[in-house]
Amino acid sequence: MSGMRARQSMTFSAFQQTALRALAALMMLLATSVRSNLVNDEDPFLPVTQDETVAVGGVVTLTCSVKENDNSSLQWSNTAQQTLYFGEKRALRDNRIQLVKSTATELIISIADVQLSDDGEYTCSIFTMPVRTARATVTVLGVPGKPVITGFDDAVVEGGKVTLTCTSSGSKPPAKLHWYRDQEEIQGRPDVVESNPDELTYTVTSELTLTVNRSDNNALIACAVDHASIANGDKRTEQPLSVLFSPSVSIHPESDLPREGEKFFLQCVGNGNPEPTAFVWRRKDAELPPLAKVDGAFLRFESLNKSDNGVYECQADNGIGMGDITHTLLVQDQEDSDLFILTSTLPSSSAFPTDSPEPSVSTTTEDKTLPPFSSSSSFTFSSTLPHFTSAPSTLPSSPEVPTTSLSNALFPDLTLLPSSVPTRIPPSPPSSSPATPSSVSRLNGVHTFTEAGGKPADPTAMSTSSGVDHAVIGGVVAVIVFIMLCLLIVLGRYLIRHKGTYLTHEAKGSDDAPDADTAIINAEGGHSGVDDKKEYFI
Repeated sequence: MSGMRARQSMTFSAFQQTALRALAALMMLLATSVRSNLVNDEDPFLPVTQDETVAVGGVVTLTCSVKENDNSSLQWSNTAQQTLYFGEKRALRDNRIQLVKSTATELIISIADVQLSDDGEYTCSIFTMPVRTARATVTVLGVPGKPVITGFDDAVVEGGKVTLTCTSSGSKPPAKLHWYRDQEEIQGRPDVVESNPDELTYTVTSELTLTVNRSDNNALIACAVDHASIANGDKRTEQPLSVLFSPSVSIHPESDLPREGEKFFLQCVGNGNPEPTAFVWRRKDAELPPLAKVDGAFLRFESLNKSDNGVYECQADNGIGMGDITHTLLVQDQEDSDLFILTSTLPSSSAFPTDSPEPSVSTTTEDKTLPPFSSSSSFTFSSTLPHFTSAPSTLPSSPEVPTTSLSNALFPDLTLLPSSVPTRIPPSPPSSSPATPSSVSRLNGVHTFTEAGGKPADPTAMSTSSGVDHAVIGGVVAVIVFIMLCLLIVLGRYLIRHKGTYLTHEAKGSDDAPDADTAIINAEGGHSGVDDKKEYFI
């Protein structure tokens, strides 16, 4: 037991001695470091330098300075301890090295066209007693070359994989490579760095594997180099992808409203890589019409007919694959097409009133009149065939209004509607099935429509042309009244100018005559010695 305690005390004392020795060594190291710093701070003859970094081909400037000088010279030496400059004197014949400034306390030199061999430590010395020195490390960066992309020589079929390799050499330290698809960065495999045996540079390689689809066709795949010696994006290589894919097909008709009797064609458009060159036209459940001719991507109709209605299919082939699509052709009658054009140009607020106390007035254009619609009617048109749906509603018969004598004289066959008298149309009882136009009749150059199961529309209903006739009648009456007023004004002015009493000399000298005979004699005698005077009335 006592032996064990003795061994423990010996072990503890040995541990204490080791700890004390380590603490003493640490104190000595700290003292040496503080003394060195004090010497550096207090020694005015110690040279001061600065590390520099430069790319290959650039210019580096080395500066050595002291606070004080006792007439000793400063000197720069290269990595091989060869003297470059001793004060103002050139020691090494190298035209790349030039003196920038030389004073008693400062020596500055420059090295142009820096090479990788210039990398290393340069020494500045001042020859005092003892000689003092300072070192400056020059780091030369190897500029990486433009990246090269390989592994993509031929086009790739949609759904396939492609592996691209990007390589850049000549960098020091090793560069980093980044992949981009258009402007979006994508991740490749980690870079592989290899050192060049004959140089102090490195070669960096990166790989990228893509599964391509048709959206990748003509996409730009870029590889960019990231290095301290170049600006971002200066070294970048782009290469477009070429992806082969089957065509997507669409059919473009010449017109959205084909009319009977007109020429017409359907064009088959295929978008693929390569572009499709072979086109096949078919008609579902029937042969192609005899007047339809296949012209490559076009199916031409010399003269449309109702028998041409049907579903047509186009199939395009580009050697990679085939694509097809169908199109339904509905040929319209000439009058139906005109009616569709007229109704499609009407604004919804006027053509389809929702709450109006009066029935709508039909619109006439080029002797084509649309049917009058009730206030609760609604309509739907398709791109190929006009289709009407209306709520169950009928128009009440409009009572006639006695016409004026003037309108009867000018337009004996005209019947007016009481449009000036507001009337409220009572709503019709609802029906379980909507009514559709069932017939079209023509009366006095006007088309009228009737609803299935209902009464025909009133043929005497006033159209827009009746309103135009009333405007003409009003204009004629206004012109006649204006002319009559002008005549009355002229006649009045004429009568005013020629009304009054006029004094003449026909009875001159008869005022003092006692009788008529004497007055005549005096008048004749009075006129004998007086010049004849004539009076004119205007």
